[in-house]
Parts: sequence; C-alpha cells; structure tokens
Amino acid sequence: LIKDGKPIEEPGQMLLIKNDPNYNEQWPRALVPYKRIYGIDEPPRLPPLANDGKLSPHLPEGTPYGLVGTSSLYKRETYPAGSVPKGGTTAGYSGTGRYGSPLDRGLGLIEDSNSLNWRLQGAEAGLYSNSDIHAIRILAMEPTTLRYPGRRFFNHPLERLRILGEIPVRKFNGDQQPIDPDGNPDTSFLAKIPADIAWTFQTLDKDGMVLNMSQTWHQLRPGEIRNDCGGCHAHSQKPTRFEDTAAARPDYEIFDLTRYTPLLTSKTRDESGKKWDVNDETGLRYESAVKNVEYFRDIKPILERSCVACHTKDPNRAPAGQWLVLDDETSVRGYPAAYYNLVLNANVKPQAVNKRGHYTPSRYIVPMQSRSSLLAWKIYGRRLDGFSNDDFPSPAIPGDPNSLQIAGQPVPPTPENLSRTDTDYTGSVMPPPEAVTGMRLGPDGREIKVEPLTDEDRRTIVRWIDLGCPIDLDYDPAQPQRRGYGWMLDDNRPTLTLTYPRAGANAELSRILIGMDDYYTGLNLSTFEVIADFPVDSVPAGHNLAPRFQEKSQGVWELKLTRPITNLPRGNLLVSIRDRQGNVARIERKFWVSASGK
Repeated sequence: LIKDGKPIEEPGQMLLIKNDPNYNEQWPRALVPYKRIYGIDEPPRLPPLANDGKLSPHLPEGTPYGLVGTSSLYKRETYPAGSVPKGGTTAGYSGTGRYGSPLDRGLGLIEDSNSLNWRLQGAEAGLYSNSDIHAIRILAMEPTTLRYPGRRFFNHPLERLRILGEIPVRKFNGDQQPIDPDGNPDTSFLAKIPADIAWTFQTLDKDGMVLNMSQTWHQLRPGEIRNDCGGCHAHSQKPTRFEDTAAARPDYEIFDLTRYTPLLTSKTRDESGKKWDVNDETGLRYESAVKNVEYFRDIKPILERSCVACHTKDPNRAPAGQWLVLDDETSVRGYPAAYYNLVLNANVKPQAVNKRGHYTPSRYIVPMQSRSSLLAWKIYGRRLDGFSNDDFPSPAIPGDPNSLQIAGQPVPPTPENLSRTDTDYTGSVMPPPEAVTGMRLGPDGREIKVEPLTDEDRRTIVRWIDLGCPIDLDYDPAQPQRRGYGWMLDDNRPTLTLTYPRAGANAELSRILIGMDDYYTGLNLSTFEVIADFPVDSVPAGHNLAPRFQEKSQGVWELKLTRPITNLPRGNLLVSIRDRQGNVARIERKFWVSASGK
C-alpha cells in the first residue's frame, strides 16, 4: 500500500498487504471493496467453457481445437479513417486527406511522422475493390524468446509468422454466387484451427497478395467458436448474422487447418476440383504441414535460378547487377549483402525516395505489402497497388528528390510533394523475356539464359514479402533441415487442455479427458505424463497414468476408470506433454469429488 497515494522513492516506503507468487506485483490493485467502485458486490461469475462437444460436431468433447469464421469480408471498415456510405457496407475514403488531394485517398499519407495506414489505424495495401477479395490467410504468430546472443532471425514485424492456411471465400452455384444478407456475394468462411495459439488474418487477392491485414493477436480456447464478429472490423454497423450465411449451412465443408494447409495456386495445379473465382482461373492445393517461407530455403534458390545471371557481382556478366546484386554473400550488419540490399538497404542505388506513408526500408520492398513492392511489380510485369505512375510525384533521376515529376512534368520538391512521392514501375517483367529465350547477351558478349518464374515461384515471393521477408540467421547450409534457434525454431508450447475432472467440485470421477496438439513440430508422445496424488484403479499415487490412455478422437485422449471414484476430499492431477522441439505444457488441476457435487 502506498501511503496517501503519494510518490515514493523505494519499495520500503510501501506497506506490505499481500505477497503471492501467483500474482504479478507490477499490477496495482485497488484495496477497497468491489462495490465501492462498481456498485455491485462482485462481477458476474461467467461459467467456464465446457468443451463438452455440444457446440459443433467439428469440436468433440475435450478437443484442443476451435472454430473461427466470419459472415462477410465485404462488410469491412479496414480503410484508415474511412467512412461507410449510406446504404453501403464497406468503408472507403472519407475525403479527409491532409492535403485535400483525391489521389491521396487517405492511404499512407505521412502525418506528423505517423501514417494512419499500417501504423495507427487501418491496414490497406493500396487501392482495390471488393471484387478483388478472393481469400483469407490465417497466420500463426509465435513469441520471440530472448536468447543469447540475441534474436537469430529477422523479419519486419520481428515475430515468427507461419501460414496455417489460405481459404478461398467465393462460392459458386454454376456461374452464380450466392448472396449474403447485405446483398453482397457471400464471402463467409469457417475454419478449424489449433486453440491457445496466437493468430491473425490477411485478406488476399487471386494472386495471394495481401489486400488488408489485421494487426492484432487473436486466440481461441479449446472448444470455442468465434464467428460472430459480423464482418471485418465493421464496428459502426449492425453485425451480419453468421447463421444467415453459406458457411453456417450444414453442407458447408469447413477448412480443417489442423489436418492440412490449403494454399492458393493456379488452376492447372488445382487439387480441390472446385471453382473459386468468376473466371475459374485459380485453384487450391494442399500441404500436410504449416507453411514456412524463408529466405535461404525458399527465396534464394529462386533468385539463383532465374535472377542472378543478370543481377551478379561479376562485372563481366552483369547487365543488371549495377542496380541490384543478388549473389553477394558478404556480411552486411549480420545479413548476407544480397538480402540486405533487397530488403533493408534504403541507400542502395537507385534510392527509393518513397514517403507515401509506407515504411520503405529498401527500394524493392514495402513490408507486409507485396502489392506495393517493386519486387512484386517486376516479377508480375505490372504495377499492382491500384495506383498509376502518374498519381504521385516520383524522381526522374533515381534517388534525387530535386527531380520530381508527375506525368513527365517537373514539380517542385515541396513538403507536400515529398510526402507523396513513390516509386514508379518502369521497364519490363523480370526475368526479361530475352533472358528466358537465351537471346540476351552479357557485357562480355556471352549468352544469358535463365529459367522463367513459375506461378508457384511468384506466389512464394509474394508470401515471403507479406510475411515480412523472413530470414533464418541460424541457417546451416550443411544441415538445411536443422531448425536451430532462428526462424524455424518452434517457440510455442503445445496446446493442452484437461476437460475432466473439472476444477473444484465433481459428483464423480469416472474418467480423465485430455486434449493436446502441437501445430508445428508435433507432439512427443513419449513425454506424456499424467500424475495423480491419489490411487487410480490399480495404479498407486505418484505413478504415470499416461500409458493407460486411449485416443478417443483427433487430439483427444481418455482414461476410463474401471472403479469410479465417488468420494475424494482433495485431489491433484499434474498433466504435461512436450513437443518435438522440447517445449513443455503443464496443467495442475486441483479438485474434489463429492456425491452432492459441492
């Protein structure tokens, strides 16, 4: 207790009221009755989530999974400082740009060094229409444990992001799309995901590029269903009922991201046999595990195969290497020079001079926004962010802010114009067609021939940008499968839940029901332990009960007692499991058994 609530100089000036290792001393609490503050004796006692299998057939009792979905991706207020027009459901530009230019559209304009978009509010990757919405990506988000000698990976968000799945949201009856209650094409979805891990959403177009992104952590408890948000960040509108959408119908096939990882692909590689877009151009393929996209394992091989022949440090073989060298492995601030110049070097020539609200650490990358990144523009051969080169000032001489122009006409480098500069798309698709056909010659006169980028190559690069350009700084080329302590490290504990017995009173103990799962490296079942401080059937107290459990359903294990316990004044169960990385999850459950259930 701080005397009179006045500032103090050291803890000894406080009066110790309670010291409990289960509570955090840094969280101050009011030492007055609850009623004095809130007018009622105590807060309402909410019943715990039963996880009894009654909410959905997809969530049997004891499950370590949950269901997440929404009623609409059209009903959204993701636009920064946007407004919803009368009769509409989608927020758009409200006309409140700093300089009043309709071209700014409120997206990414620097305001006192802070852009509303991607920094303070909203996360829109350029301009797009609702017709561009194709899918939603669910990302697992992992913590970053501080280890000596420091973080052994880098990406722009500075946290590991792994793809749990990419879910197309369009539905078709022949050529017709069902309509949702708001009169829009139905874009509802429902997915099964691991519980007790952090995750977030990215809305995608047909190429798998981020249109908008949720910038907060989300989580489901075991057996929980969250499909009642009513849209995407649509806080000013009446929610659209999930129950009135296609994803709530009994015949809707949920996306089970606990068993497989769906990924957007071209129609030629489709494994689903379904139509996902109006022109039937896209498909869906499946991988058996969570999807990682990392520089050394996924991006560097593509660059070496299709880009390095021109973007090389060899001056005799470098028709493009003067702009971007992609085979330089010397260390720059702890990164390979090729990665550093592509992802982090704002001073690489030609400089970006890009201030349109984007954090642009290099000329080629806008973190988490492949649609706004020059690298993506070049591999697709077109500008992708919904703007044109003539919408914003850009330097005629790369890196020179005094050479700004719009539509070929010079404009002065005023604060307004400098705040609105961006990078233009010029030249041709990469790799150049003549390099693919072998018709391109290097400075030494020798033929340059490279492999073209496949659709999967481009999608891999796009995913990499939208995950923040991950690089594993603990990568060992001699052991590429080694996880180490970098990007590939599993830094999450397994999901573990104990449904029966419940904490506190139980009328009878006839079984023990446990759910467990590890979405990344998987469970190490040899480490499964269940220790009771009381005898269970013929097993004495203190012995491991785990070998007696049987798998009841996916991720659920059960021990049925041959002799149910009807009276136990006090019991304690300690349950633990490790994943293959060695992370351990534990539950200590204190309970008692009484015929009265009290």
